[in-house]
Amino acid sequence: MNLMNPRMTCLLCSLQIFTPKGGPFKYPMPRALDVSEIPGIVGEYAAAARNAIEAGFDGIEIHGANGYLLDQFWKDSSNTRTDQYGGSDENKARLLIEVMSAVADAIGADRCGVRLSPYNTFLDACDTVERAVEKNVWLMKELDRRVPGLAYIHMVEPRLAGGNVEAEGEIDHTLNPFRQATSRPFLAAGGLKRDTAIATITKGEADAVVFGRYFIANPD
Repeated sequence: MNLMNPRMTCLLCSLQIFTPKGGPFKYPMPRALDVSEIPGIVGEYAAAARNAIEAGFDGIEIHGANGYLLDQFWKDSSNTRTDQYGGSDENKARLLIEVMSAVADAIGADRCGVRLSPYNTFLDACDTVERAVEKNVWLMKELDRRVPGLAYIHMVEPRLAGGNVEAEGEIDHTLNPFRQATSRPFLAAGGLKRDTAIATITKGEADAVVFGRYFIANPD
């Protein structure tokens, strides 16, 4: 089952938000960052990493998934830039790699992980399955080369394609290409239950599995 459309042209998300002023409101159209703003943002990631370590955390995870800023730069549907941060895969990955390099320099690569969602379509940030495989296999090798010694790679399972909505039926694409392309410990997350988590480890598809919703959901 292919979870992606062959062309993604929608940049305005259909999701709605609630604010202190009420709602629901339509998501606003984001503006493109000016190139001059980007070094400051990279610096903020590094400062946040240093603050986390000073506060007593063992390490940090950079959120490069789920349609947020770094994922918006990485995904084909959302990155329409024509400067050094758009166009080629190398350019689209530039911000992510700059951030990973900055936090690794700040606190040590062995204290840094990164979360990625190759097949996720949340917030209209998406790639075709074919592009997701091609791009992220390249990214695994590029991170090994450019930011060696990362603590781990953390990826979202393809079953969780749009936010927290789990796909039905068989899915004909996996995280295995990325697992095989990286030298770093590989973590998988997204819709896993006890039996599927055990199977994932048993089959060697990940070094560890991650559970989130059961632990971060509101108790009510």
